[in-house]
Amino acid sequence: MAQTVLVTGAAGFVGTELLEHLRAAGYEPIAAVRHPAMLAAGNVPARQLPAPDAAPGAFPALLQDVDHVVHLAAIAHTSLPGAEAAAAYHAANYRLTAELARASATIPGKFVFLSSVRAQAASARDGILRESDEPRPTDDYGRSKLQAEMEVRTLLPRKHTILRPVVVYGSGAKGNIAALARLARLPVPLPFASIKGRRSLLDRSALCRAILHCLGEGRTDGGTFLVSDRNPVTVADILTAMREGQGRAPALFRLPPALFDVLARATGHSRQWQTMNGDLVASPARLEATGWAATTDTLARIREIAPDLI
Repeated sequence: MAQTVLVTGAAGFVGTELLEHLRAAGYEPIAAVRHPAMLAAGNVPARQLPAPDAAPGAFPALLQDVDHVVHLAAIAHTSLPGAEAAAAYHAANYRLTAELARASATIPGKFVFLSSVRAQAASARDGILRESDEPRPTDDYGRSKLQAEMEVRTLLPRKHTILRPVVVYGSGAKGNIAALARLARLPVPLPFASIKGRRSLLDRSALCRAILHCLGEGRTDGGTFLVSDRNPVTVADILTAMREGQGRAPALFRLPPALFDVLARATGHSRQWQTMNGDLVASPARLEATGWAATTDTLARIREIAPDLI
């Protein structure tokens, strides 16, 4: 019989594609979502994901007849203020993970936890980031993810794999990738040619392959791995690839970084500017050493999917 894999957050950006990869690999996926009606991925069985403070027994019931768990469900952004935001991240990212991991002690297979590079570093960082570097999260989101990682390691010492992906791109991308895609579609030249910050990105399909790899590869047991494409890119590279994928010229021009800084401060976008102009380069070498293959040409992949990015 095919092994069953419970996927939390199955209706999300990564989850919907992961369900397809699991079925193609011969697994039987089960979607765990907040509301089963959220699932738009065809004929996958769905179960309701309990709230972090659900009654005892809710999570063991969720895992009935489950072989493996892939935990994707999380919140990365909230409009709540201060302490309320911290509490929301703690509940959704730490407490939910802890309850699910505790119940997963009885399943026969693996618990794959999708954490984040933000559990290890800020949104910009000098040098090449590796798993051996001391984690230094700088916001409530990153801290909640790091705390969840620690709980997974304690509860499931050898039955887990923790993945720390960088920014993920793919068709229907959200967040910063969607913002860049909207910029790329504007019918005007863009002043980003002088931005030199190098960023690691991650192809969504490669992330799904990484998750499948970890389900079956013993060398990933008990490990924590950064996940990224092989080579970093700049914002100018990304915009150029997006426009080329649309059959258009790049049409980028240079604006002095000092002027960018002044404009960012005046418009309240200093943080976004620092992220764009700063480096965040992660090495995928440790996961690659276990047999996973990283995407090697990020820009070719972006050109390929550019018409469907938003």
